[in-house]
Formats: sequence, structure tokens, C-alpha cells
Amino acid sequence: MNRLFGKGKPKEPAPNLNDCITGVDARANNIEEKITKLDNELRKYREQMSKMREGPAKNSVKQRAMRVLKQKKAYEQQVEALRN
Repeated sequence: MNRLFGKGKPKEPAPNLNDCITGVDARANNIEEKITKLDNELRKYREQMSKMREGPAKNSVKQRAMRVLKQKKAYEQQVEALRN
């Protein structure tokens, strides 16, 4: 029979609750690190915009800052979902 169908794979132990919790916590911590990086980037853009006068250059910095804000909000929602 083994020649026809081959041998089965060895069974892995079923995941337990503690492994799942540690995995979720690790993902949440990883996302929180990304949020802190985005905060630093936003701080840099704010400083840049405060020194600039109105014009196309400032508008492009505003667009980048808005994009970073949207990313940050999405990450915060992910963390909130993981924590719940």
C-alpha cells in the first residue's frame, strides 16, 4: 500500500492557546513599532511645513503627510482589532 499511496506526514501537535496569544501579541507589537516610525515621519513633515511658505512644494509635503496619517490610522485600527 505504501508504494501506491506513500507514507503519511508525521502529525504536528495542535496549536494551543498560549501560542496563539503570543503570535497575536508579537504582531501587535510589530504594528506598534511601525506606528512609532510613522509618528517620527509626521513630526519631520510638520517641522518642514512650519518653515515653508505656501506653494506647490508645501502642498506636496502636505500630501505626503496625509498619506502617512492614513497609514497610521489603518495601523491603529489593526492594533485595536488584534487587541480585542
